Amino acid sequence: MNTRVERLSDHPARVVLEVEVEPQRVEQSVNNVYRRLARQVRIPGFRPGKAPRPVVERHVGKDTLYQEAFEELIPEAYREAVRAADIEPVAQAKIDILEYGSGKPLRFKAEVDVKPEVKLGQYRGLKVEKRRPRVTDEAVDAFVEGIRQRHAELVEAGKPQLEKGDYAVIDYEGLIDGKPFRGGAGRGETVEVGGAAVLPEFSDQLIGMAPGDEREFEVTFPENSREDIAGKTAKFRVTLHGIKQKRLPELDDEFAKDAGDYETLEELRADVRRRLEEAAEEDAEAAMRQKLLEQAVAAAEVDVPPVMVEQELARVLDELAMSLVQNGITVEQYLKSSGQTEEQLAERFRDTALARVKADLVLEAVARAEQLIPSEEEVDARLVQLLGSAPDEKRREQFLRDEDNRRAARNTLMRSKALDFLASHAEVTEVEFDPADEEAGE
Repeated sequence: MNTRVERLSDHPARVVLEVEVEPQRVEQSVNNVYRRLARQVRIPGFRPGKAPRPVVERHVGKDTLYQEAFEELIPEAYREAVRAADIEPVAQAKIDILEYGSGKPLRFKAEVDVKPEVKLGQYRGLKVEKRRPRVTDEAVDAFVEGIRQRHAELVEAGKPQLEKGDYAVIDYEGLIDGKPFRGGAGRGETVEVGGAAVLPEFSDQLIGMAPGDEREFEVTFPENSREDIAGKTAKFRVTLHGIKQKRLPELDDEFAKDAGDYETLEELRADVRRRLEEAAEEDAEAAMRQKLLEQAVAAAEVDVPPVMVEQELARVLDELAMSLVQNGITVEQYLKSSGQTEEQLAERFRDTALARVKADLVLEAVARAEQLIPSEEEVDARLVQLLGSAPDEKRREQFLRDEDNRRAARNTLMRSKALDFLASHAEVTEVEFDPADEEAGE
């Protein structure tokens, strides 16, 4: 098979492959189609599979044999041509058949956008600050207090009326336009008056109630609520059964033992400090690497094909949608509450998508320049990690052998190795600062 590669001068990231498949291979593919059709097509005077090829050709049309043969042959030959040309397509190719026929080669043209060439600037010896916040006693205290809050108990308050910060044990029933709605009723529910999980308008109506009291009131749901209740007014009937308060454990050695594998409060505090310091180091390292990457990208020249930006933009918007769903909000609700259209939202994130594509391309270029190419064993390990528990041996092997999967894993590993290279060859100045000082400065 012969392949000729041409980069278009007006589209540097687009190539045209002219591929010629030898006549013998074409003939073998056409013969395979003939044998299959001969078994499937009923031809008078012949048993299934026994009709000669000329008879089958007259019955179904000679071009039909070629076209069906090409449905398998062209994608196969295209993949081989891509590997031979050492290019990485980023979109579907536009295929045009140029020539075929009995005893002739199959010639076709494939036009496709590929990953663009990157002209690297400086990426060795970049100068950067690694800014790590100092873990203060106040930060340790705040973290320990968070643990203490999670170990709190709700106990009977023994007070006559509900106040903000109390916990109310209630039955409630809500109706919108006289009809029940999902989540609008509950029995024996405990809610924090003034808590983040309760609508402020609902909480305010509970204040002052005494155990045994029944109260009716209306609440209008915010516009960013669930679609079926957004902006609607519900009429609630609430009965208060009890008032509870949060009782916090004493900050002592017994609390430390309940909180984990600690003997004393000082052991707990020491472990909290260690974890906060590790987290601060990880955050500082990540921020430093991001700055190095931004410098390397700014110094490089790369013309990103629009199709790559669109693909990355779709991923960015998918990530946003997943994040919103995890917070109980649909994309439609988000658009409505923020006063945006889908097109405006996409435009907002277009620069983010472009920056991500450029960063990936630059890191891959650095990896190639420094020969940071992962081994096949590393690619296998990455794919096994992605696959998790293999469904069965056959599917596992298919996943590991799939060239698209291997290319994606290889690129991910290359980017990781390149980012490590930038960090290990940078001039790093470590700075420790007090977060309180920075907040005061701001």
